[in-house]
Amino acid sequence: MKLITTLGAGEYKPVTYRWNDHTYETSFIQEAFVHWLKPETTYVLLTEGARETHWNNLCQRLQEHTQTVAIDIPDGKSEAELWEIFAAISKAVQEGDEIVFDITHGFRSLPMIAMLTIAYLKQVKGVKVQYVLYGAYEARDNQGAPVFDLTPFADLLDWLAAAKMFITTGDSSELGQLIQEIQNDAYRNRGAYGENLPRALKNFGAALAEVSHDLLLTRVPNLPKSVSNLIEKQKRASAEVSDWTPPLTLLLDKIATAYAPFQDDSLSTQAALIRWYFKHNHIMQAMTLAREWVVSYHLHKEGKDWRDPHEREWMEQLLGEFLKLSPLWSKITGTRNDLAHCGFSRAEGQVLSATSIRQNAEEVVKQIERLAQQEFEQ
Repeated sequence: MKLITTLGAGEYKPVTYRWNDHTYETSFIQEAFVHWLKPETTYVLLTEGARETHWNNLCQRLQEHTQTVAIDIPDGKSEAELWEIFAAISKAVQEGDEIVFDITHGFRSLPMIAMLTIAYLKQVKGVKVQYVLYGAYEARDNQGAPVFDLTPFADLLDWLAAAKMFITTGDSSELGQLIQEIQNDAYRNRGAYGENLPRALKNFGAALAEVSHDLLLTRVPNLPKSVSNLIEKQKRASAEVSDWTPPLTLLLDKIATAYAPFQDDSLSTQAALIRWYFKHNHIMQAMTLAREWVVSYHLHKEGKDWRDPHEREWMEQLLGEFLKLSPLWSKITGTRNDLAHCGFSRAEGQVLSATSIRQNAEEVVKQIERLAQQEFEQ
């Protein structure tokens, strides 16, 4: 494990730091963290002023307990210097490192830069952030100075990434995974929480993942059931969400609004789902479902069961033989086949461009919406 800490040039006075059941009296909080956490290496971010003022003293205190490495950084007085700090922290962190970050003595914008850098490295280097800690000297009382655990706020950017994925693509599987991990972590550390543990979060997270998988794999017949299950699990977990996953509270209404319409197993709902796929840039899924929708639509017009596989096979053959029955069929199958064969079904120079694919898909979506409105929304 690595401890990454900051060292300033100000005056440090002795105080007893308190963290959970731990106490340690020192002028340098780094000494307390090394004593409690026993990191193999401690990287100290320090400016020229901090090096001159405190570096030798800190090294003497830590040298027998951890390998201490100085990381010289600028004062952060310009954008260029802030990027230098980013690069310095990035260089100290290797792929898969487990780290503790101490931002107690970060000056000016350094704590924010450090937090954002570590959050970024979690994604690109697979870094595991054990703790983000802050020794609140200014909050000291007659028992000492508390140490605040800010780790949940470092995790907030994971929620941000998952929320962006959901809003942009409609895929909530990352949110589901984060929710499940909250309950798993609570049970791994149940000694710290007592008996008041979450019991519905994991099922809610799994239900989110199930809906996302059904959507992205176009398991349309399964979707009404999985969405209904999600809504039920969300209701059961709603009280726990506010206590255990505060970042999720702002998204709950958006999740319900996004998926609830797909509980209904009807052709008008499937037409809306085709638009949903297109809106979220899932063009392949939109065209795949559009093809099936046209088959279902014509069976419905004939008064036949559009869910019956044998009836569907008959109608597909009929549409293929008599394109005049549905001019839309030709556009859909041409676009869908080009996508399914990755462009290899066409001669060289005739492969549709991505722009043409999108234009064709948008025309298909609009035509299906018109048919659905005429037939089902009168």
